[in-house]
Amino acid sequence: MRLYDFTRLQGSKITVTEKIAKALGLVDGSQVYTTMFRYERNGTSGYEIVASTFGPENYRQICQATFNMMDTPGSCAQVSKFLADRNIDILNSVSISMISNVTMVWKMLVDLSYYGDVAQLQDEFETQKKQKSLAIANVDSMSIEPSNISERYTKGIVSDGSNVKVKPVKQKQKKPSLLKNRVMEVPADLMANLEDVKDGSMVMLVADTDAWVLSLSFLPVETKLAELEICIPDKPGAIFDVTNALAKIDVNLLALSTRVLVFYENMTISIVMDVTKYEGGTVALVRELFSQLSGSKSRFELLSLRELKV
Repeated sequence: MRLYDFTRLQGSKITVTEKIAKALGLVDGSQVYTTMFRYERNGTSGYEIVASTFGPENYRQICQATFNMMDTPGSCAQVSKFLADRNIDILNSVSISMISNVTMVWKMLVDLSYYGDVAQLQDEFETQKKQKSLAIANVDSMSIEPSNISERYTKGIVSDGSNVKVKPVKQKQKKPSLLKNRVMEVPADLMANLEDVKDGSMVMLVADTDAWVLSLSFLPVETKLAELEICIPDKPGAIFDVTNALAKIDVNLLALSTRVLVFYENMTISIVMDVTKYEGGTVALVRELFSQLSGSKSRFELLSLRELKV
């Protein structure tokens, strides 16, 4: 799952908003390691800083593990003992009871630096299950795979086949920044390479809560944001009608989410958009948007529209 929020660059400091900090477990005193990428396509460029509490010396051995267990006393202890006996460190994790007193799930990042590889661990678990070992009697299954933290630190966000050029920005030293009052300091050598990024620039924070990685990208100082929510039919083409109408009035979408209200009847679409190029205010935007939608046979209802002050 990914969460997003917005803040501003203040000198070399970036405040991690409460919503993002809470989602990633970033508290005062957390060590934050950073790496940076420059992206280029068709003469346009941008920067991304990737931040994590895990240092570059061990992120290649960090894996994502999921345990399905009985929702009963001792289940979490059995998983912890199984990993501890193999010198495997549990890092960030979250467990939740799925069906009370019946089943629960524990998702975690684990460090295999002092153990071995994923296949070996999976084989050991399966062997114990076949032998009906009492040590993991409460644990139904385990799935584990390498985390994508390594790729995010070395390759950036671009997918295979993209024509975007990615260039990692070199750092002399990869020392962590200490989070204080949710503020992180961008290393000096990264700041020196942030071309055309001015003091006061807007920063979009995106938290990847599966990999526990924070992505920071930069928007111009003068960027204007608005948040829109519309009730639309739950049918093919409705989302196209809204996004196409916004494209026609030169509005760029930064984040989009949809949620079904009544299956096959209606749903909501929520959008955070860059309205810098739109010359009218929010009232004019709504009027023009629904004018574009008037040609559709579907029914659209505005739920909210507000400017986002950052």
